[in-house]
Amino acid sequence: MDSVSEANFGGRAWRLEYAGATALVAARGATLISWDPGVGESIVAGYETPEELASGKGSRSRILAPFAGRINRGTFSWNGRSISVPVASDGHARHGVASRLDFESVSRGSTLQLRAEHEADDDWPWSFAIDVIYALGVGEGGSHRLSVDISVTNLSPEKAPVGIGWHSLLTFPGGGRITDVGLTIPARKRILTSQELIPLPGESAYAGIHAPVVRDRIGSEEIDAAYLGLVPNDEGVVKTSLSNPLTGKTISLIQEPAEAPVIVVWTGDGLDRGAREAIALEPYSHVPDAVNRADASASIGLPPGAARSMTATLVYS
Repeated sequence: MDSVSEANFGGRAWRLEYAGATALVAARGATLISWDPGVGESIVAGYETPEELASGKGSRSRILAPFAGRINRGTFSWNGRSISVPVASDGHARHGVASRLDFESVSRGSTLQLRAEHEADDDWPWSFAIDVIYALGVGEGGSHRLSVDISVTNLSPEKAPVGIGWHSLLTFPGGGRITDVGLTIPARKRILTSQELIPLPGESAYAGIHAPVVRDRIGSEEIDAAYLGLVPNDEGVVKTSLSNPLTGKTISLIQEPAEAPVIVVWTGDGLDRGAREAIALEPYSHVPDAVNRADASASIGLPPGAARSMTATLVYS
């Protein structure tokens, strides 16, 4: 029987249970702390303590809004105004402000529905509401599924930039290095960036590649790259997959290309804890630094009262 119950993770949290699977979601940032798809341990490399969650280090399965990825030097122009927002240690703004919000439960039944609001401030000068829905399920062949639906509504009186992403960080049962993990990315383009991971100007940012991108074994390769030109499968969705050749198990992230045309893959290099023991699969609604790009700044603008949504689903099989 499926259920959602109150829990604690240095503050309010909720536990979801369904068909032998469990997940823990913290109120801070509506952050997924763990997901055990019935194997006895979490395959989400989440935050281990409330203090680690508060630090935000590693962006472990954080909800990314109202922008995902980096904003170059934290500055951009919008409606004729010069905007400056706080930057991270690398000198660039990163991953939005949703992770600082404390969410409230709106509904608890077969799904967990959370909501928070941000009032315009120096961190982000537009007000917005964000709704996050988590749900567990079972698919074909007994595969377990966890879906997250993220919706951001512009509460400002003017058009505002709104982008969405999710920084899922994944590991196979038993842990260990990602050396032998296989990776498949159904993409036709890679986004070329500077060494600071800011996309190159204009069309020079987009390089055609052979689809799909396949790594039978990641080995020692370091990946921190964004891809677009995503190729849907026969069901019309995009599935990026990790495979464990030792067990035959796979972890896939499914996204709708119309909602999230970008996937970022990161091999966890530089994590303070567990470097190269987990892989991030991150669906984005827009390319990084979209607010500074002529090819993206128009589409990222959201009219007053309008909402932008994205659904991502993890599948363990």
